[in-house]
Amino acid sequence: MANGLFSSRSKTLRNGLSEEAQAVEDQIAELREEIAALARVLADDASSRAGSIRKKARAAKAEVSDAAHGLKDRAENDIRDMISAGEDILAELQDRYQDSGRKARQAVQDHPLTTLGIAAAAGFVLAALLRR
Repeated sequence: MANGLFSSRSKTLRNGLSEEAQAVEDQIAELREEIAALARVLADDASSRAGSIRKKARAAKAEVSDAAHGLKDRAENDIRDMISAGEDILAELQDRYQDSGRKARQAVQDHPLTTLGIAAAAGFVLAALLRR
């Protein structure tokens, strides 16, 4: 009888251990499912954030491109304005030069002897300076 008593007790222990092992395995399976669900949520969140970052990067690229085109247009306009101003200054200098030439010719025609005297005096001064 002693064997029978111990034998049923060991079966009960084995059954209890088996039930506990099954409960632990069930908990492990539940944990695996929860971890997989958490990984899916994290992957979805990372994917949506990556998409948001891509959209922001595209918007920043478009802004930079627009700003660059604006600067280019502004620089081209400024260069055109500078060229136009330079052409205006050159035209004014040419007009002054032509006007000075006309005035000099007119002065020579109006006062030929005075002009000849000034030229002779300038020649003497130049000759004196070159001798030294």
